[in-house]
Amino acid sequence: MFGTLNFRFILGPANLPEKQMPDAILPYLTAAIDLGSNSFHVTLVDTRPNKDGAPYTVVSRAGEKIQLAAGLDENNHLSDAAIDRGLNCLQRLAPKLAALDPKNCHVVATNTLRVAINSADFLVKAESILGVPIRVVSGDEEAALIFTGVVGEISCTGFKDSDKLVIDIGGGSTELIQGCKEPQILHSFPMGCVVFSQQFFPQRKITQESIQLAVNAAQAAMANKLPCFQAKGWQVCIGSSGTVKALAHVSNLKEHGICYLDLGSMALIEEKLLAFDELDDVQMDGLRPDRGEVLPAGYAILKGIMLSLNLNRIYFSAGALREGVLLESL
Repeated sequence: MFGTLNFRFILGPANLPEKQMPDAILPYLTAAIDLGSNSFHVTLVDTRPNKDGAPYTVVSRAGEKIQLAAGLDENNHLSDAAIDRGLNCLQRLAPKLAALDPKNCHVVATNTLRVAINSADFLVKAESILGVPIRVVSGDEEAALIFTGVVGEISCTGFKDSDKLVIDIGGGSTELIQGCKEPQILHSFPMGCVVFSQQFFPQRKITQESIQLAVNAAQAAMANKLPCFQAKGWQVCIGSSGTVKALAHVSNLKEHGICYLDLGSMALIEEKLLAFDELDDVQMDGLRPDRGEVLPAGYAILKGIMLSLNLNRIYFSAGALREGVLLESL
């Protein structure tokens, strides 16, 4: 069920196989690590000036599905098994960060470690493994960092000066942020693809009823905050992170090179989801194998948001929390 850390080198002067990584500290390397409720991710960048004028050049990205949120019980106690999954992942990750100056390693934790009553059982050991402090961000902090990451990623597109609604569906929470270059309205909702998978797909079965119950729950979770987001209009809606990325890639729609999805493509995705009996069976073209089991829940959350806010089209941005952390640090 859980993946193996896959550290992919992309480009840049630090682009060396792990066994050839130098023992010396490379001061121009910076990393952002996101300890999310579904997956742990790290983005490693080179901060030296480049010909494009960008603030950094991506050297590598890595991710592993941990599903930390699946280890929370009804009292928000995080199980030993979930803690061990997370710590084992960090043990595999730590050697790959050997060339980093600790002050250039920025680690944030999100919803599961916000709400777990025994989060210290994980955090103390995790900090010892990584050798750096872990920042547990609030829902509003997470939303603001996501918005920063999205704005940075789309700065060279036609959306740069548009009023934006940003949607980020995580494993344990969903963030909505509205603004142009700075967030004006932001809120973190207690709904995520891992949590909803457990709540609305019992025995991991996929049915029309289970999807509709999850859609209804997403709409209900948003009800009290709807006036805030409807009070000031936006010109474009942008989604970030795993769920929107997966749905946009399955939709296979593009405009000016940017992936998007709309209500029509969402309806087709629902038909495809209902063709599967169980969460573990979900496989589609354009979908990563480790994303399938949480896609029905993520789909339901996004559909609930789209219906609540009368959204027809959502563009995908590769920028999100980690990019926001990097831009904040620089």
